[in-house]
Amino acid sequence: MSNHVVILGGAYAGITAMQKLSNTPGLNITLIDQHPYHFLQTEGYELIASNTPFEDTIVSLPALCANYDNVTFKHRRIVSVDNQNKIVHLEHEELVYDTLIIALGSVTKFFNCSKNVHNYSSGAKSLRGALKLNQFFQDELYKRLESNKKSKESFNIIVGGAGLSGVEIAAGMQEFFNRYYASNSLCCAKLQIHLIASRETVLNGMHENIIKSASNRLEELGVTLHTQSRLKKIEAHTALLEDGTDINFDFMIFAGGTTTAPCLRDIALEQSPNGQFVVDAYLRAVDNSSIYIVGDAAALCDKKGRALPPTAQTARQSGKLAAQNVLRSYQNKKLKKSDLKIKGIAIALGGKYAVIDLGAVRLNGYPAYLIKKLIERFYKWPLWWKASQGFKKINTCDI
Repeated sequence: MSNHVVILGGAYAGITAMQKLSNTPGLNITLIDQHPYHFLQTEGYELIASNTPFEDTIVSLPALCANYDNVTFKHRRIVSVDNQNKIVHLEHEELVYDTLIIALGSVTKFFNCSKNVHNYSSGAKSLRGALKLNQFFQDELYKRLESNKKSKESFNIIVGGAGLSGVEIAAGMQEFFNRYYASNSLCCAKLQIHLIASRETVLNGMHENIIKSASNRLEELGVTLHTQSRLKKIEAHTALLEDGTDINFDFMIFAGGTTTAPCLRDIALEQSPNGQFVVDAYLRAVDNSSIYIVGDAAALCDKKGRALPPTAQTARQSGKLAAQNVLRSYQNKKLKKSDLKIKGIAIALGGKYAVIDLGAVRLNGYPAYLIKKLIERFYKWPLWWKASQGFKKINTCDI
């Protein structure tokens, strides 16, 4: 095997793979991302609700990569991938790879409707999307502070999709506004969030106790839940559901699905019906053994062939395994088969309230919130420390 490994994407899966491969003699690693930071998406919903500061949700990729002698970071937009000739096309540059790890995740899949809806809607998977939502809500609060008439108007938000993202966004925003209105006598109108669930419950497929705890919390916060409902049509600021219900809204958040990153749409690799790339037991593309695909971009399954949800947990596990197999291939060793599994789910439900499913143990409320925050800190604090060390190296080189 040759020695240039290119990693596309500097999020959970890409960073895990990079760190596993770093400082390996004979390997040169190039990590590419269109952003110079790793966005901690697990905390993005708290950023939307103004419950965490902006700087607590990012890790500098140039500083992090500067820790490793054999890692180069490129802050570039990926244009396309030519997997036949092993070339990654960047803006104003081309890179030839020997092994490619695709860790670009996914992007929000918007409802197929009038393009005008994008003027008053957003996804929440990116830092830009989270900041856009946060700023939008801050602006609405400001308008209500300044205008007595505006403060008495109702405000409706639709969250399309009642999976992990949709539930966390709806709970976080409703709790934030409830808290704000309770403490600010200038604002008397209430925010109303409509959560659209295509199935009979939120968090479909999870343990019934988790579903019950989350549903009770949403009801307690005042979120209006529309179950077994799908968006049929959107006109101006009115959403029509398939059951005939009309919902007037001021803003819409898409959290019901994801799709492939635009730069990968023309790549000649097999994809599943929902747009994820099909991988073999070793996380390689089924029709190209020099390409590993990890995280949300891959159709990941557990040992029994059951589809796994796109979470930071599965992204990190797949990134680690792909890196291990790259090293094993480099060392002419037998590759390891995938044995990915969900070890637990932690769901933020607004304020200092969460639910956690660890299999044998299930918790909700403040104790679950504390455990969730602890898990997040165990992940990001080592990255922050490594980035701080890398920052010192960068500054030393500049002197």
